[in-house]
Amino acid sequence: MECVLLASGSKGNSIYIGNDADAIVVDAGVGYLKRTLEDLCLDTSRVRALCLTHEHSDHVRSAKAFVKAMHIPVYATGGTLDASVRGGFVPQSAGLVQCRDKIASTLGSLNITAFRTYHDAAEPSGFVIDDGESRIGVCLDTHEVTPAMLDILRECDAVVLESNYCSPAMQTDKFPECGECRSCGAKCCGNRKVLRLYPRYLKDRIRDDGHLSNEDSSAVVADLANEVGVIALAHLSENYNRPNLARESAEDAAGESGVQIFVSDQLTGYREQRLVRFRI
Repeated sequence: MECVLLASGSKGNSIYIGNDADAIVVDAGVGYLKRTLEDLCLDTSRVRALCLTHEHSDHVRSAKAFVKAMHIPVYATGGTLDASVRGGFVPQSAGLVQCRDKIASTLGSLNITAFRTYHDAAEPSGFVIDDGESRIGVCLDTHEVTPAMLDILRECDAVVLESNYCSPAMQTDKFPECGECRSCGAKCCGNRKVLRLYPRYLKDRIRDDGHLSNEDSSAVVADLANEVGVIALAHLSENYNRPNLARESAEDAAGESGVQIFVSDQLTGYREQRLVRFRI
């Protein structure tokens, strides 16, 4: 299967996952989504459904237009479907398929299984996409990864895993120094200050009921590294994270396991220069 992170971060999220016969799109938080798929030479005729992790706008803002253009159903938990319809993000006339926790749905050659995540949304979920030969897990927008979630992700060949913010930066509004200055796109020039300061209530929401830090994500990487071949870090904060920091933390956690680590970010030029695209 092929996995393409079309967009990742608070500006918008969308992931294409598919094989030579069938595909799904997880989340529709980027505009002109059908055109984006076509621009990347991804066969839109293979797309069987849109799967939504939760109803926040950076994940669903383009869902209505995409579903209407593609004539495909929407798969999500009951809470996410209800909230997305009420919010006007998903048309009531669309085919709405309710996903139940850890119970697979079949779409052509693909099996889609939702699992519970922990976020300040109606009924958020992650997804596992399995075609009988490869299995890809998507775990975004959760403030914790429970043992039950780890059990699910360990069974995957590849995992898209949130690594949203740097804990020291969230505490001090300054980034620690990168271990190695790579070309991550931040163009920091040694400036360790965050781009835009968050108020205390927003920091508390992110830490307590919102997202995984680099440190939290790396603990998951350490647990998965000997089982999973590819881990793609995603949903990096534009203001309170930097790609180098997320990568270095994950690589330290992975040790000598050999797991391949990608980092998806939303800095300028991401789609053209650093698009995360892999096949397993």
